[in-house]
Amino acid sequence: MWRQGAADKELRRLMQGRPDFTVSFSKSAVAASLWDYGEDALADRALQMTDADLIRIQAIASHYEDPACPLPMAGQRITHNHVSAFAAITFYEGQLRPLSRTRRRPRAQRPARYTPLPPDPRTAH
Repeated sequence: MWRQGAADKELRRLMQGRPDFTVSFSKSAVAASLWDYGEDALADRALQMTDADLIRIQAIASHYEDPACPLPMAGQRITHNHVSAFAAITFYEGQLRPLSRTRRRPRAQRPARYTPLPPDPRTAH
């Protein structure tokens, strides 16, 4: 486990993003990803995030999209949906941890409030 100072430093580094790679997704897509993997409390929080918070989560996700980045998951291919959930967890909790579920919940069970919408051009990078 990281010491708190090291975790804070790593989080600040991740929120700087990558100069050579960006990702774009909507607040509702982050919320849907979190719900899909059993992160219900964070999914509700994601629906209320600011545009600045979304930009920070996108920056973190740019690092996690790198196949060389070690994410705490084994046994299946890591998708963009996993990456956005991991990035949101890192942003909200200050460090990376495994998802509550490794397989996503059935889409048909997803509450309507978590329907992912396209990215808003104002927050796309």
